[in-house]
Amino acid sequence: MPKLSASSHKRPRKLWWLVGLVVFALFAVLQMPAAWIVEKYAPESPYVQQVSGNVWQGALIWQLPQTGTALTGSANWTWQPWQLFLGKLGADIEVTTGQTRLDGQVKIGRSTWQVDDMSGKIAAETLVSVVDWQLPNTPIQLNNVSIQRQSAAGDKSAGFHKADGQLTWVGGEVGYPNAGKILYITMPPMRAQLSSEQKNDNHLLHVNLLNNQDKRLGDLYLDGDNMLDVSLTQRLLENMPEYQGQAPQDTPVISVRQPLLTGLGAN
Repeated sequence: MPKLSASSHKRPRKLWWLVGLVVFALFAVLQMPAAWIVEKYAPESPYVQQVSGNVWQGALIWQLPQTGTALTGSANWTWQPWQLFLGKLGADIEVTTGQTRLDGQVKIGRSTWQVDDMSGKIAAETLVSVVDWQLPNTPIQLNNVSIQRQSAAGDKSAGFHKADGQLTWVGGEVGYPNAGKILYITMPPMRAQLSSEQKNDNHLLHVNLLNNQDKRLGDLYLDGDNMLDVSLTQRLLENMPEYQGQAPQDTPVISVRQPLLTGLGAN
C-alpha cells in the first residue's frame, strides 16, 4: 500500500485553517456594532437618532426634521447574507412610526437599490406630517410593492427599471390649500398599480390610478431625476364640488410637472 507523502497531510490542514480564518473574520464583521458603522459612514446624520445592535441584527430611531411636524419612528433589520453572492447587501426590514408599519426587503448594489415585497399600511397621521392637507382618517395599504432604481452605470441609464405591486385607499374628503383658500374634493376608493415604463431613453416609475370599476382616474410618472409628472382625469375632478369643467371622463384635465415632494407642505 503506497504511503501518503508529508505534503498531502499538510495541504488539508492549510485549507481548513484558511476556511476557519474566513469564517472567523465574517463573524467578527457581523458582530461589529451598528452604531460604529453609522458613525463612520454617516456621521452627524440628521435622520438617525439612535442605533443599537450589530450588522447582523439591529435597530435605529429615525427622524425627518424637514417635515411640517417632525416625523419620527423606528426601523429594525435582519441581514440576508446570501445576497452577497449576488453582489448586493440585503436585509429584511420593518419600519414603524405611530400607526404606520411597513415590512419587506431592501437590497443595495453598486449602482442600484431596490425594495421587494413591501407590505403594510401608511396611517393618516403619517401622511398629515408630510403634506399640509386635511385628510380622512383612512390609511393607505401597500400590497407586495417592489421597486428597483438604477443609477447611470455603463450602458444602463438611470431610472426605474422594475416596479410592481399595488397601493389601495378607501378615500374620503380631502381639503388642500390653493391660492389662500381650502378646496375640497371627495376622493373615491382607488387603487394605484405600479409598473415601470421606458419612454425614449427614460426609465419611469408609473403609478396608474384606478377606481373600483378599474376606470382611469389619473397617472403619476417619476423619472430618474426625481421629476414627477401628474395627470388627473375628468372622472376624478367631477368629485370636486367647485369644478365646472365638461369633458369626456377619460380626458386628462390637469397636468403638472414638478420635482418630487416640492410644495406639498406649503400653505
